[in-house]
Parts: sequence; structure tokens; C-alpha cells
Amino acid sequence: MVLVSHNVVESMDGSYPASLSPIVHDILRNDLGFDSVIITDDLAMHGGRDYVTEDQLGILAILAGNDLLCCTDFQQQINYVNDPFYNGTISQDRIDASVLRILKLKIELGLIQ
Repeated sequence: MVLVSHNVVESMDGSYPASLSPIVHDILRNDLGFDSVIITDDLAMHGGRDYVTEDQLGILAILAGNDLLCCTDFQQQINYVNDPFYNGTISQDRIDASVLRILKLKIELGLIQ
């Protein structure tokens, strides 16, 4: 797994922290060939909230390419991402890709067969 932080890495993306940056995720997936699970730093931290509103955090984190969202306020974030999923902003294919990576990792770790 790779955990992406809420730090802005100017050489990759000066506009968003790594946790919300499609550019950073593209570098991980395509340039570096990383094909396992990417997880965010805690979305309740102020680093992400310095760039977007609280209700946008989970949505942008998923759209950026994160497979797992770390968030202490998960019940609130679930509410924020439900509507974008059901209205098509977050596609089923996007969710399926993450689920497959998570299941593959669980199999590799011997958590499921």
C-alpha cells in the first residue's frame, strides 16, 4: 500500500495535496507502475481542508484515484460521497477498480482465499 499525504509536492502538482491530486495518482500508477492499494491520510486533518470544503474531500479523493479513504469522520464522509456515486459523478467502474485492488491485496496477505 501507499499512503498519500495532504502535502503539496510542487514538482508534481502545485494546486492540490497529493491525497486529492489526480496528477500524483497518475504518476504512481502510470509512471511508477504501482498497481496496489492507495490510501489517503486522514480526511479529518486540516491539510486537505485547506484546499477544498469538507463535503468535497471524499469525492475528490476517490476521483483522484484513492482506493481507501482514511477518515475519523467516516459516517459524515459516507453521506458526502453517496450522492455523487448515485448521480454518476463517481462511476461504478471507478469503485470496482478499487474493490479489485483491495481484494487482491487481501488475498496476497492471506486475509481471504
